[in-house]
Amino acid sequence: MNLSFESQKIKHKQKLELNKTAFDFALVFISEGTLVSKGNNLKFSKENLLFLNKDFETLETKKDTTAFVLYFSNSYFKDLHFIQQNFRLSHNPIDIFNSKTLLNKSLSLKKENKKLIERVISLIQQYEREDTAESIFIFHQIMSLFALVENILKDLELPINESYEMSQEIEQYIQQNIYFPDKLQIRSIADQFQISANYFGAFFKKRYSKSYKVYIDDIRIKLVEERLASNRYTMKQIVEELGFNDESHLTNFYKKKRNITPSSYKRTKNSA
Repeated sequence: MNLSFESQKIKHKQKLELNKTAFDFALVFISEGTLVSKGNNLKFSKENLLFLNKDFETLETKKDTTAFVLYFSNSYFKDLHFIQQNFRLSHNPIDIFNSKTLLNKSLSLKKENKKLIERVISLIQQYEREDTAESIFIFHQIMSLFALVENILKDLELPINESYEMSQEIEQYIQQNIYFPDKLQIRSIADQFQISANYFGAFFKKRYSKSYKVYIDDIRIKLVEERLASNRYTMKQIVEELGFNDESHLTNFYKKKRNITPSSYKRTKNSA
């Protein structure tokens, strides 16, 4: 039989290797101890939830660790979709397992949420009927878990999906407003795209492999150097165009990034 759902309890010295099972996803609740992913040196602590797909590294349990694992195949959520609408979920659970927001991260739980999850998992663990994979009762319990997860993500202002389109829109916004520093403040840009400032910072660093500040500074440095090399701009004009407070502000900014002054850069270009 090709099972679409299964539960497991793992303890010390056991490994969790989803890619060696017949399942596509695993929801993990760490009751005690720590799970470690040696491949990318990540640690996940107790009272956290993990959402694993086939791309996730093997997890190992550390001393005195207990974790509850619910395994799913794609078909589990498709076969019972006719009752899923009763839960009014914004996303199919498959979207959550594949979410880049949750990639290589665990979801920390508040006390009240932890108790609810422990209660649901306990019910599932005690349910030992042969037709567990087809049980409507079990499916209701699992959907209640994902409804809770959606509420947690909403409270944290973390979107489940990170769109490529949003990256393009952010890049366009930056290019259009690079001459207006006030519009490039994290709070301003987060408000513009209706996301939290904390999430925007994390999203940007993961997407571009550098912080938002470094990204903006790199663009401004490039613009300053283009104008210095052209010999058509005075320092005062560069200050006014790029929104620096004064020439001293521009000099200090440039020297901090390049370890030379703007005038030294300009002389180097002129002598080349």
